[in-house]
Amino acid sequence: MSSKADRRQARRAKAAERQKRRASLGWVLAISVFLASAYFVWTESRPAEPLAEAETIALGQQVYAQNCLSCHGFEGEGHADLIQAPALDETEHAWHHPDGQLQELLTNGGTLMPAFGDELTDEEIVAVIRYIQTWWTADQIASQQQASQSYPFRQPTED
Repeated sequence: MSSKADRRQARRAKAAERQKRRASLGWVLAISVFLASAYFVWTESRPAEPLAEAETIALGQQVYAQNCLSCHGFEGEGHADLIQAPALDETEHAWHHPDGQLQELLTNGGTLMPAFGDELTDEEIVAVIRYIQTWWTADQIASQQQASQSYPFRQPTED
């Protein structure tokens, strides 16, 4: 009888060991899914690397503060409900427009947006666009830069 009891006890020990391994595997799987999800959320929401040198971004920030902030907000959050000035940050559609189109809009104005071509240099216009782009996610920058390949910044004309 003792050998039958021993076999039963051995089977129970093996079953308990299998159950422990399954539980451990479940925890490893759950932690892996959590870490993969956290990484995806982090990479999706983190800002992209700037498309310009720090000096250009600083110039763009200065130009933005002097010319754009009053309508588009401190961090590009916009005031579409009050004065029909859309957000320029990652929450709205600004990142859908290629560099050349953004440059043209700042230079020549739009339906409600004033033209800045007579007030700002080409360098300042490009700088403010590069500054605005610091608010976009890496995926938005990648998409916008892909579109910009067919509609890039225009080169300044020699006077």
